[in-house]
Amino acid sequence: MDSKAYPRQPRGLALTRPKQATDLPCDHCIGRHLNLCQSLDEERLQQLLELGSIRHWQRHQILFRAGDLASSFFKIRKGLVSVFRTLDDGRRQIVAVRVPGDCVGYLDTDGHYAFGGDALTDVEACSFDRRRFDALAAENPDLAAALAAALSSALAQSGESMLVVGKLRSTERVAHFLGKMALLHRELYAKPGPFQLYMNRSEIADLLGLTIETVSRSMTKLKERAVIGLIESNEVIVLDHAKLREIGKIDDGGRTSAIG
Repeated sequence: MDSKAYPRQPRGLALTRPKQATDLPCDHCIGRHLNLCQSLDEERLQQLLELGSIRHWQRHQILFRAGDLASSFFKIRKGLVSVFRTLDDGRRQIVAVRVPGDCVGYLDTDGHYAFGGDALTDVEACSFDRRRFDALAAENPDLAAALAAALSSALAQSGESMLVVGKLRSTERVAHFLGKMALLHRELYAKPGPFQLYMNRSEIADLLGLTIETVSRSMTKLKERAVIGLIESNEVIVLDHAKLREIGKIDDGGRTSAIG
């Protein structure tokens, strides 16, 4: 059998699809009222789920690779996903970190993934067949509008990331990253307090265009200035939110779900 006739599918284990429209996994999903699902009633949510399945990846597993055929894309239910590109010499630039409610793997170049996607944590996501989804969106103007809004949000977030990497100093970049993570934690879990970064120093460096040593030094500076506290290497508590936002040049605007 010619393997080229069957494009490689993204990795992950498919779970059982819901059997009844009255027992949808969406009922307990953070992303139910975000992004593509926001405007859909139960019947159309069922239609959306039938375009694929729910899949699981362990930390550091690849969801999709740049250059592979973009046959599916994913809406994150749990966990964090880095969207990245890798140079020929192995250096990597993380261009975005996507969170529950966001979509990844939709952007393509000539039908192939424009970026790679890597599980920063254990990840659960809805997988959708790209061709069938586009056909469904063509029949549902509100779904198409939600897709356009998510793409616009992704573009705006990319512009912000370019500004952070291009104009902010190293400590300002780290403060911006920590401030955004604190805001995200508060938004997703509706409570203040310590939060997990879920990214090691190398991954933060790849996101911010810094070295691992510079990331560590910047965190130490923020700790010495009593802006943050480090409970463990991967757990942070913000001691002075106003100062962190000031250093990181953070606008307090609300989060908008994105697709990448």
